[in-house]
Amino acid sequence: MSARGSVGAAGGWLAGGGHSILSPNYGLGTPNSLEIIGPFSHCNFTGVDNVLEITIVTADGDHVIANPYNNQDLFWALRGGGGGTWGVFTSVTYKTHPSTTFSSAILLVNSTNANSTKNLLTEIIHLTPSLIEQGYGGYGGGFTEQFQLTVLSPNVTAEQTNATFRPLFEFAHSQPGLSVENYTIVHQDFWSWYEPSVNYDAQVGRPSEISSWLLPKDVVQTDKPGDLAVELLKLPGFGY
Repeated sequence: MSARGSVGAAGGWLAGGGHSILSPNYGLGTPNSLEIIGPFSHCNFTGVDNVLEITIVTADGDHVIANPYNNQDLFWALRGGGGGTWGVFTSVTYKTHPSTTFSSAILLVNSTNANSTKNLLTEIIHLTPSLIEQGYGGYGGGFTEQFQLTVLSPNVTAEQTNATFRPLFEFAHSQPGLSVENYTIVHQDFWSWYEPSVNYDAQVGRPSEISSWLLPKDVVQTDKPGDLAVELLKLPGFGY
């Protein structure tokens, strides 16, 4: 990934599965499901459910076309079944979607009370399945002392987003030891959210490796969200 995101739309993100903040609406591999934010920045473009055709130079030197009709097994593998194992991408054809407005909700928390952090994270986990069903995707992560949550959905008004997240915001403010900032913002198109939110240059020269995983719904849709919150908070820097 180069500075300012000038190349990479057919790179490792697509070949790694294409998890995206818009996946609840458009499937995997949409322009930019829940991943870490915090000190890391994700470079999400377009991909898996939305890729129509890939041309690739395979390991044996052949230049081939992979799509649902030709080289089907390779086409499946290239969309998250092994990434760069299979060769070098030379071009990708994507399904695109009409530009639309997006409404986002942002929650920033500093904490001096570990139990309050756990309570708030428990509530976020409890709400996550219903938020995804409403089309919200997002990023969250941090530490017991500090974490943040950012979610985004297309074709949702500011009033609808406020109504959806007001109970969560009020719950956060009610917890002792938490310093809370919260916002809801309407963006005229995806780029107006993406460009100021993602620090492309942060990837240049950083000794870090970014990865993500899809979790089964029943992991998050649990009757014990507090237990999951406790386990997440044991991590040195959790992300979801």
